[in-house]
Amino acid sequence: MKRLLIFLFLCCSFSLTAKEITQINGFAPKYIGQEITISEIVDFVTMKEERIATTTVKEDSTFSCSFYLDETRKLIMHAGKNTASLFAQPGAEYNVFVPDRDPYNAYRPAGNIIELSFYGLEPTDINYKILQFNQWSDKLIATYYTKHNADSGYFVQRLDTFKIDVERYYSADTLDRYFNYHRKFTIAKLDDLKFSGSRNQYEKYDFYIHKTYVYYQNEAYMQYINDYYDQYLQRVNMNTNNKFYLGVLKSSPTLMYNALGTDYTLRHNMKLRELVMIKIIGDIFYDKEYPQSNLLTVLDSLENKSLFPENAIIAKNMKSRLTELVNGGKAPDFTLVANGELLDLKKFSNKHLYLIFVDPNSVNTEKQMDLLVPIFQRYQNEVRFLMVMVGEQNDKTKALAAKYPWQSAVAASDNEMVKKYHVVTFPNYVLIDRIGYIVQSPALGPLPNGNRETIDQVFYQLKKTLEEGGPER
Repeated sequence: MKRLLIFLFLCCSFSLTAKEITQINGFAPKYIGQEITISEIVDFVTMKEERIATTTVKEDSTFSCSFYLDETRKLIMHAGKNTASLFAQPGAEYNVFVPDRDPYNAYRPAGNIIELSFYGLEPTDINYKILQFNQWSDKLIATYYTKHNADSGYFVQRLDTFKIDVERYYSADTLDRYFNYHRKFTIAKLDDLKFSGSRNQYEKYDFYIHKTYVYYQNEAYMQYINDYYDQYLQRVNMNTNNKFYLGVLKSSPTLMYNALGTDYTLRHNMKLRELVMIKIIGDIFYDKEYPQSNLLTVLDSLENKSLFPENAIIAKNMKSRLTELVNGGKAPDFTLVANGELLDLKKFSNKHLYLIFVDPNSVNTEKQMDLLVPIFQRYQNEVRFLMVMVGEQNDKTKALAAKYPWQSAVAASDNEMVKKYHVVTFPNYVLIDRIGYIVQSPALGPLPNGNRETIDQVFYQLKKTLEEGGPER
């Protein structure tokens, strides 16, 4: 009994880790007057972010913000439209320089990825360690991983030497769990390279995953798990697959969980098995063989009844991610201004709405919009078109709006509509019905897809259905 009480006390102590104040100070001369936000990655399966601090760059180009951390985490910094990342430890203070986007990288309306510069990093800091180690491993690949060397035993020898050197160099640094995981799973990723003598799937599981604690907040570990179990249901044996499918049909997380337990790589670790089950649900959600309503029921059950709180959070985030723009789900509302008129989803409730998100600076934009013109002319009585130009309003957006016969509006890259509709690539199309539900997301465009389908065929069927008086879905 005494041992049990001690164990419970230690578990509670671990789960109630004290939070410490972490501070970031910086110089951002290209962002004066703009907002800097810091977000933490809630989980590395859905990549959901949660804002933890906000500040504004002062006239002297400085900014400062502080927040609580309970463990080492990867953080995302949003500076204007651009995005940077850093690792942060509880109680640490960081001094950074935030650059403008690299002029040699193509401009992206949704924002570019930039690299922070650190001032006065101590060798014991997690950023210092990771930057140093990544540079070392990158040099190994750049120097020794060539097509010729990959097909021989030469790269194997160099990789083995690298592993030995790494263990010797960091032999005294055993207490930094985050960095230890980063080293181990960066090397694991090197083992994923195709070269003579590389490990097979089960050898990699035994060596890297089998007896390793599930470290949800470690980026390198979670990236390796995501890659290892990517589309994993396609790789399990037929018996396991059939049992899993039966569990889906019965909306039973228990049957699905037990089915995965027959797989060697998921037999031993209950927490990992449930985590992979959530990931598999995300992988198969848009497969027509699996009823989406059943999968959402399973996620709802896991959110409320999982034995592992981390998995419950991931299940909740997965359900949110899958239903935000799922076909048949409610379309997110939006607010835009076009020629002084306020536009929202209700404004388009009399017809289907075809949303067209475009990058006004892309050469490809006008090519695809030109192809849409005759389609618009054929179906404008059944479908309303709205072209959303993502970026800043300028002469280019005005010219595009004037060129095409449909309604147009400009949305800044940080507009909530752009975020809610997950606009990352351009052009991006979404079809919404007259009562505000998603018909297709992403929707087809004027160019044929792999099955030679275009949005013209969808509109043709819609027009035919309306003329016959059938349901409008």
